[in-house]
Order: sequence, then structure tokens, then C-alpha cells
Amino acid sequence: MTQEQLAFSDATTLGSLIAKKKISSVELTDLYLARLEKYGSTYGAVVTIMHDRALREARSADRELASGKSRGPLHGVPYGAKDLLAAVGAPTTWGAAPYRNQVFNYDATVVQRLRAAGAVLLAKLAMVELAGGFRLRRRRCVVHRPGQNAVEPRLLERWIFERPRSRRCSGVGRLCDRI
Repeated sequence: MTQEQLAFSDATTLGSLIAKKKISSVELTDLYLARLEKYGSTYGAVVTIMHDRALREARSADRELASGKSRGPLHGVPYGAKDLLAAVGAPTTWGAAPYRNQVFNYDATVVQRLRAAGAVLLAKLAMVELAGGFRLRRRRCVVHRPGQNAVEPRLLERWIFERPRSRRCSGVGRLCDRI
């Protein structure tokens, strides 16, 4: 399987490859971290890439799997969480400027459960302000939204609004649609 095929494989396939020891969680994590670095800001899909945490969780998953302990089908599989969800080690902006520096010292329940299943958190993914699409066209206090990146705030609105409504998503949906 090529790197490109791996990058577009679903979680079930990735979990199976890891379980069969055809690829390690660290190898997959490195692949996805590199792609997030390369494409994330271009498409405004990533708020925070969590290199240290991702590699720590991937190494832990590989050690557990090597010792015969399996937590299930997501063990070692990398994923990204919307910036709506708290995750230790990264700001949780909820896509709004007033919360740009908000950091929680705990993981959201869904992040905790994914971690308990052995999944590997790679990044916090972009979303519209406060998870509400009602202000999508306004620039007032939006930190990240489809087509906007806080570091490089160039907008891709024309591309976004020419797409069918079902394809106008932020975060991983936009990233996967375009790369």
C-alpha cells in the first residue's frame, strides 16, 4: 500500500493494518503529521498540530500492541478532534477570538474515550465560531473557519461558496476533500 493510499484509508482499514503489524502507529502518525504540516494551513483545516502528544500516544500504542495488549479496533489509529473539544496540551478556541488562549487541563469526554480505546490524537481541527454556522460570512471575531487560517488569514470564500452545501465543511472534511 502506498503512502497516498494509507493517507486516504478509513479507520477500520488502518486499525486492521496496525493489528496485523503491517504498519506501526508511529509510522501512521508520522505520515499524518507530515500531511497536516504540508496541507493544513493551505486549506485552513488545522488549528493546532499536537506533535508531542501524538507521538507519545503512538509510541505507547505500539508498545502495548507489541506486548499483546489490544484495546480494540481503534488502537493506534490517528485522528483529529474539532476545536470544540478540550484536549490537554492545546488551546480550545471554539473558533472564536475571545477564546484564542483558552486552555483546559483536562480532555473532553469523547477525547478521553478515544484515548481509552487507544486512538492517537494528532490535531485540533478548525471550525466555525462557537460551532454555529450562523456567522460563517462575518469576520468579526472568528479565529478559524473554512478557508481561514489564523496564521495566514487569506480566505478561500469563493471556492467554499461555489461548493454544494453538503461539501462546505471545516476541519478534516475540508482537508480530506482537497488533498
